[in-house]
Amino acid sequence: MPQKERSHSMPQNLVRTAVIGVGLFGENHAAAYAEYHKSRLVCVCDVRADRAREVASRWNCDYTTDLHEIARSSEIDAVSVATPDFAHLEPCLAVLNSGKHLLVEKPLATSIAEAKQILEAARSRNLKLMVDFHNRWNPPFVAAKQEIDAGNVGQPLMAYARLSNPLSVPTEMLSWSGKSGPHWFLLPHVVDLIRWMFGQEAVEVYGIGRKGILQSRGIDTWDAIQMLVKFENAFATFETAWILPNSLPSVIDFKVNIVGSTGKISAVIDEGGLEVASSSFKYPFFSAVREVHQKHVGFIFEPIQHFVDCVAEDRTPAVTGEDGLAATAIIEAGIKSIESGMPTKVVW
Repeated sequence: MPQKERSHSMPQNLVRTAVIGVGLFGENHAAAYAEYHKSRLVCVCDVRADRAREVASRWNCDYTTDLHEIARSSEIDAVSVATPDFAHLEPCLAVLNSGKHLLVEKPLATSIAEAKQILEAARSRNLKLMVDFHNRWNPPFVAAKQEIDAGNVGQPLMAYARLSNPLSVPTEMLSWSGKSGPHWFLLPHVVDLIRWMFGQEAVEVYGIGRKGILQSRGIDTWDAIQMLVKFENAFATFETAWILPNSLPSVIDFKVNIVGSTGKISAVIDEGGLEVASSSFKYPFFSAVREVHQKHVGFIFEPIQHFVDCVAEDRTPAVTGEDGLAATAIIEAGIKSIESGMPTKVVW
């Protein structure tokens, strides 16, 4: 059984939750479950026992290093999988095959084949499957979607979306960057955003990419990528890179422009509304998550707690497994296009 860190009883009739992978982003899932009045955090899992123990102690729950203990547990209703990009399939299938509802960090998977396996496992057991595209809850993008749906910029025709990181992310922050890349770590955010805002499916991708800088540091992945994606009645350019200078004032370079038939929407996310100048100049990344008066707040908690609501109330999540599959299919087509030098159809 999982190791015990819980020290007091909790209210009953709550959605009983667990988190597999509590590294870079997974602890946010643990915090969201632990602090939400409709859920109880039962257990966290990480391959590093010290990290699992640390998070369990902070959020007053059990911990384990074996994901199958969570899958087997009869005390858990729903699970978040927040393992690295390339390592979603095994924990997702273990969770679904044990009859538990699943929230998985983006991307759903790093191949269409794996995404389809996860989706089919959820469908065959009539389980909730949600992908955590949390930027659909990011206030500027919520407002942008509302403007588009209200017809205030006309029919969407063209978009440009850029999300990049400084070099420190693949070289210092992530120990597994060579098994992923900016195309899986960053592009799913913006690909899903534009597909959602357009309300259209992608049909073809032309991609260009470059390798070299990261390879010289022993990280075999893309330095930078651009993809031109043709949608049903619009098109979009997506740009991502992992080689921006570490002097960048924010950990993200995040900008979105959407041109409609009668207007334009622009969002500059990286500046965030706060500047700090001291020994360096920076834009703190504060809107996603902050501790305020001993409680965690920020838009990244909203989709996690929405997932709890969907499990508790038997509702379909706002972001589905099909949305995750669509994003993976667009990116996979883009990589195939880079490798072939030709436009590639999006088929899923």
